[in-house]
Amino acid sequence: MSSSLTLFFFFFFVSTFLYTSSNSFNITNILNEHDDFSTFNNLLSETQLASTINKRQTITVLVVSNGALSSLSGQPTDVIKKILSLHIVLDYYDQKKLKNLSKKSVLLTTLFQSSGQAKGQQGFLNATVMTNGDVAFGSAVPGSDRNSQLLDSVASLPFNISVLHISSAIMIDVKADNAPTASPLSPVSSPPRPAQSPNGDDYDEPPSSAPGAAADGPSSENADSANRVSRIDSLPALAFTLLMSSIWLFMA
Repeated sequence: MSSSLTLFFFFFFVSTFLYTSSNSFNITNILNEHDDFSTFNNLLSETQLASTINKRQTITVLVVSNGALSSLSGQPTDVIKKILSLHIVLDYYDQKKLKNLSKKSVLLTTLFQSSGQAKGQQGFLNATVMTNGDVAFGSAVPGSDRNSQLLDSVASLPFNISVLHISSAIMIDVKADNAPTASPLSPVSSPPRPAQSPNGDDYDEPPSSAPGAAADGPSSENADSANRVSRIDSLPALAFTLLMSSIWLFMA
Protein backbone atom coordinates (compact mmCIF):
# COMPACT_ATOMS: atom_id res chain seq x y z
CA MET A 1 0.00 0.00 0.00
CA SER A 2 2.84 2.37 0.85
CA SER A 3 4.50 1.76 -2.53
CA SER A 4 1.21 2.48 -4.27
CA LEU A 5 0.85 5.73 -2.35
CA THR A 6 4.41 6.70 -3.22
CA LEU A 7 3.75 6.02 -6.90
CA PHE A 8 0.61 8.12 -6.74
CA PHE A 9 2.42 11.13 -5.30
CA PHE A 10 5.20 10.70 -7.86
CA PHE A 11 2.72 10.98 -10.73
CA PHE A 12 0.98 13.85 -8.96
CA PHE A 13 4.11 16.00 -8.67
CA VAL A 14 5.31 15.14 -12.17
CA SER A 15 1.92 16.08 -13.67
CA THR A 16 1.81 19.28 -11.63
CA PHE A 17 5.30 20.23 -12.80
CA LEU A 18 4.44 19.59 -16.45
CA TYR A 19 1.23 21.60 -16.18
CA THR A 20 2.81 24.62 -14.47
CA SER A 21 5.90 24.64 -16.69
CA SER A 22 3.71 24.90 -19.79
CA ASN A 23 2.26 28.13 -18.36
CA SER A 24 5.52 29.60 -17.08
CA PHE A 25 5.73 32.64 -19.36
CA ASN A 26 4.57 36.11 -18.49
CA ILE A 27 4.27 38.65 -21.31
CA THR A 28 4.55 41.62 -18.93
CA ASN A 29 7.87 40.38 -17.54
CA ILE A 30 9.17 39.62 -21.02
CA LEU A 31 8.44 43.12 -22.31
CA ASN A 32 9.66 44.77 -19.10
CA GLU A 33 13.16 43.85 -20.25
CA HIS A 34 12.77 46.00 -23.38
CA ASP A 35 12.17 49.73 -22.90
CA ASP A 36 11.26 50.15 -26.58
CA PHE A 37 8.01 48.25 -25.97
CA SER A 38 6.94 49.95 -22.73
CA THR A 39 3.89 51.61 -24.31
CA PHE A 40 2.73 48.39 -25.93
CA ASN A 41 3.31 46.58 -22.64
CA ASN A 42 1.26 49.14 -20.69
CA LEU A 43 -1.60 48.90 -23.19
CA LEU A 44 -1.68 45.13 -22.82
CA SER A 45 -2.10 45.56 -19.07
CA GLU A 46 -4.67 48.36 -19.32
CA THR A 47 -6.86 46.34 -21.69
CA GLN A 48 -6.37 43.17 -19.58
CA LEU A 49 -4.98 41.37 -22.62
CA ALA A 50 -1.78 40.54 -20.71
CA SER A 51 -3.63 38.18 -18.36
CA THR A 52 -5.38 36.56 -21.34
CA ILE A 53 -2.04 35.96 -23.05
CA ASN A 54 -0.53 34.43 -19.90
CA LYS A 55 -3.40 31.93 -19.65
CA ARG A 56 -2.72 30.57 -23.11
CA GLN A 57 -0.46 27.60 -23.77
CA THR A 58 0.50 28.52 -27.33
CA ILE A 59 0.67 32.13 -28.48
CA THR A 60 2.53 34.57 -30.71
CA VAL A 61 2.58 38.28 -29.87
CA LEU A 62 3.45 40.83 -32.54
CA VAL A 63 4.80 43.83 -30.66
CA VAL A 64 5.33 47.38 -31.89
CA SER A 65 7.90 49.85 -30.57
CA ASN A 66 6.90 53.07 -28.81
CA GLY A 67 7.68 55.29 -31.78
CA ALA A 68 5.49 53.25 -34.15
CA LEU A 69 2.33 53.33 -32.03
CA SER A 70 1.16 56.83 -32.95
CA SER A 71 -1.76 55.36 -34.90
CA LEU A 72 -3.31 54.25 -31.58
CA SER A 73 -2.90 57.62 -29.88
CA GLY A 74 -6.19 59.05 -28.63
CA GLN A 75 -8.23 55.99 -29.55
CA PRO A 76 -10.93 54.73 -27.14
CA THR A 77 -9.92 51.83 -24.91
CA ASP A 78 -12.29 49.35 -26.60
CA VAL A 79 -10.84 50.21 -30.02
CA ILE A 80 -7.27 49.81 -28.72
CA LYS A 81 -8.18 46.41 -27.26
CA LYS A 82 -9.54 45.20 -30.59
CA ILE A 83 -6.47 46.40 -32.49
CA LEU A 84 -4.06 44.83 -29.99
CA SER A 85 -6.08 41.58 -30.07
CA LEU A 86 -5.31 41.46 -33.78
CA HIS A 87 -1.61 41.33 -32.88
CA ILE A 88 -2.04 38.17 -30.77
CA VAL A 89 -1.84 35.05 -32.93
CA LEU A 90 -3.31 31.82 -31.56
CA ASP A 91 -0.40 29.64 -32.67
CA TYR A 92 3.37 29.50 -32.32
CA TYR A 93 5.35 31.28 -35.04
CA ASP A 94 8.98 32.24 -34.73
CA GLN A 95 11.23 33.82 -37.37
CA LYS A 96 12.38 30.48 -38.77
CA LYS A 97 8.87 29.13 -39.12
CA LEU A 98 7.64 32.26 -40.89
CA LYS A 99 10.56 32.55 -43.27
CA ASN A 100 10.14 28.91 -44.30
CA LEU A 101 6.42 28.94 -45.09
CA SER A 102 5.81 26.22 -47.66
CA LYS A 103 3.22 28.26 -49.56
CA LYS A 104 4.93 31.63 -48.94
CA SER A 105 1.72 32.90 -47.39
CA VAL A 106 -0.43 31.90 -44.41
CA LEU A 107 -3.67 33.06 -42.82
CA LEU A 108 -3.24 33.58 -39.06
CA THR A 109 -6.10 33.35 -36.56
CA THR A 110 -5.92 36.02 -33.85
CA LEU A 111 -7.40 36.63 -30.43
CA PHE A 112 -9.69 39.22 -32.01
CA GLN A 113 -11.30 36.46 -34.08
CA SER A 114 -11.90 34.29 -31.01
CA SER A 115 -13.56 37.22 -29.22
CA GLY A 116 -16.55 36.99 -31.55
CA GLN A 117 -16.42 40.75 -32.24
CA ALA A 118 -14.61 40.57 -35.58
CA LYS A 119 -16.62 41.24 -38.74
CA GLY A 120 -15.86 39.24 -41.87
CA GLN A 121 -12.09 38.70 -42.15
CA GLN A 122 -11.16 41.29 -39.48
CA GLY A 123 -9.98 38.62 -37.05
CA PHE A 124 -7.36 37.16 -39.41
CA LEU A 125 -3.89 38.26 -40.47
CA ASN A 126 -2.04 37.51 -43.67
CA ALA A 127 1.68 36.75 -43.36
CA THR A 128 3.59 36.59 -46.64
CA VAL A 129 7.22 35.88 -47.51
CA MET A 130 8.22 38.54 -50.03
CA THR A 131 10.56 37.97 -52.97
CA ASN A 132 13.45 39.50 -51.01
CA GLY A 133 12.88 37.08 -48.12
CA ASP A 134 11.25 39.58 -45.76
CA VAL A 135 8.01 38.65 -44.00
CA ALA A 136 5.15 41.14 -44.30
CA PHE A 137 1.96 41.24 -42.23
CA GLY A 138 -1.41 42.78 -43.00
CA SER A 139 -5.10 42.40 -42.33
CA ALA A 140 -6.87 39.60 -44.19
CA VAL A 141 -9.70 42.01 -45.03
CA PRO A 142 -9.84 42.18 -48.86
CA GLY A 143 -7.96 45.17 -50.24
CA SER A 144 -5.75 45.62 -47.14
CA ASP A 145 -2.05 46.38 -47.50
CA ARG A 146 0.67 44.18 -46.05
CA ASN A 147 2.89 47.02 -44.90
CA SER A 148 4.08 45.80 -41.50
CA GLN A 149 7.46 44.08 -41.71
CA LEU A 150 8.91 41.45 -39.41
CA LEU A 151 12.04 43.03 -37.89
CA ASP A 152 13.40 40.59 -35.32
CA SER A 153 12.58 38.20 -32.50
CA VAL A 154 12.16 39.59 -28.99
CA ALA A 155 11.74 36.31 -27.11
CA SER A 156 10.70 32.72 -27.70
CA LEU A 157 9.88 29.66 -25.64
CA PRO A 158 9.20 26.83 -28.12
CA PHE A 159 6.48 25.95 -28.55
CA ASN A 160 4.59 28.08 -26.05
CA ILE A 161 5.23 31.76 -26.75
CA SER A 162 6.96 33.75 -29.45
CA VAL A 163 7.30 37.54 -29.26
CA LEU A 164 8.11 39.15 -32.60
CA HIS A 165 8.94 42.78 -33.33
CA ILE A 166 7.07 44.25 -36.31
CA SER A 167 7.59 47.65 -37.91
CA SER A 168 4.12 49.15 -37.44
CA ALA A 169 0.71 48.49 -35.94
CA ILE A 170 -1.73 46.60 -38.17
CA MET A 171 -4.82 48.78 -38.33
CA ILE A 172 -8.39 47.88 -39.25
CA ASP A 173 -11.59 49.93 -39.15
CA VAL A 174 -13.36 48.82 -35.97
CA LYS A 175 -14.95 52.15 -35.04
CA ALA A 176 -17.99 51.49 -37.22
CA ASP A 177 -18.77 48.43 -35.08
CA ASN A 178 -19.50 50.66 -32.10
CA ALA A 179 -22.04 52.85 -33.89
CA PRO A 180 -25.74 51.94 -33.52
CA THR A 181 -27.39 50.48 -36.58
CA ALA A 182 -29.55 53.08 -38.30
CA SER A 183 -33.17 52.13 -38.85
CA PRO A 184 -34.57 52.31 -42.39
CA LEU A 185 -35.88 55.73 -43.31
CA SER A 186 -39.66 55.99 -43.44
CA PRO A 187 -41.60 58.49 -45.56
CA VAL A 188 -41.95 61.83 -43.85
CA SER A 189 -45.58 62.71 -43.24
CA SER A 190 -47.18 65.83 -41.83
CA PRO A 191 -48.00 65.65 -38.11
CA PRO A 192 -51.71 65.11 -37.37
CA ARG A 193 -53.74 68.16 -36.51
CA PRO A 194 -54.69 68.33 -32.85
CA ALA A 195 -58.31 67.52 -32.03
CA GLN A 196 -60.46 70.54 -31.38
CA SER A 197 -63.37 71.13 -29.06
CA PRO A 198 -66.68 72.42 -30.44
CA ASN A 199 -65.63 75.97 -29.53
CA GLY A 200 -62.45 75.68 -31.58
CA ASP A 201 -59.95 75.12 -28.71
CA ASP A 202 -57.39 72.30 -28.92
CA TYR A 203 -57.81 69.36 -26.61
CA ASP A 204 -54.78 68.45 -24.48
CA GLU A 205 -53.50 65.06 -25.57
CA PRO A 206 -51.02 62.92 -23.66
CA PRO A 207 -47.59 62.68 -25.36
CA SER A 208 -47.11 59.51 -27.36
CA SER A 209 -43.89 57.54 -27.60
CA ALA A 210 -41.95 57.99 -30.81
CA PRO A 211 -41.75 54.88 -33.00
CA GLY A 212 -38.60 52.93 -32.34
CA ALA A 213 -37.82 54.83 -29.12
CA ALA A 214 -37.60 51.70 -27.02
CA ALA A 215 -33.99 50.95 -26.23
CA ASP A 216 -32.62 47.60 -27.10
CA GLY A 217 -31.36 45.43 -24.25
CA PRO A 218 -27.65 44.95 -23.74
CA SER A 219 -26.02 42.63 -26.19
CA SER A 220 -24.83 39.27 -24.92
CA GLU A 221 -22.12 39.00 -27.60
CA ASN A 222 -19.24 39.98 -25.28
CA ALA A 223 -20.43 37.59 -22.55
CA ASP A 224 -20.69 34.71 -25.03
CA SER A 225 -17.18 35.49 -26.36
CA ALA A 226 -15.73 35.61 -22.85
CA ASN A 227 -17.38 32.26 -22.06
CA ARG A 228 -15.84 30.71 -25.19
CA VAL A 229 -12.37 32.00 -24.29
CA SER A 230 -12.85 30.82 -20.69
CA ARG A 231 -13.81 27.34 -21.89
CA ILE A 232 -10.73 27.21 -24.13
CA ASP A 233 -8.43 28.37 -21.31
CA SER A 234 -9.87 25.73 -18.91
CA LEU A 235 -9.00 22.78 -21.18
CA PRO A 236 -5.50 22.22 -19.68
CA ALA A 237 -6.99 22.14 -16.16
CA LEU A 238 -9.68 19.66 -17.28
CA ALA A 239 -7.07 17.41 -18.87
CA PHE A 240 -5.03 17.57 -15.68
CA THR A 241 -8.06 16.60 -13.56
CA LEU A 242 -8.89 13.64 -15.83
CA LEU A 243 -5.28 12.45 -15.67
CA MET A 244 -5.24 12.53 -11.88
CA SER A 245 -8.62 10.76 -11.69
CA SER A 246 -7.34 7.98 -13.96
CA ILE A 247 -4.24 7.50 -11.81
CA TRP A 248 -6.33 7.42 -8.63
CA LEU A 249 -8.69 4.78 -10.11
CA PHE A 250 -5.69 2.73 -11.27
CA MET A 251 -4.14 2.83 -7.82
CA ALA A 252 -7.47 1.89 -6.19
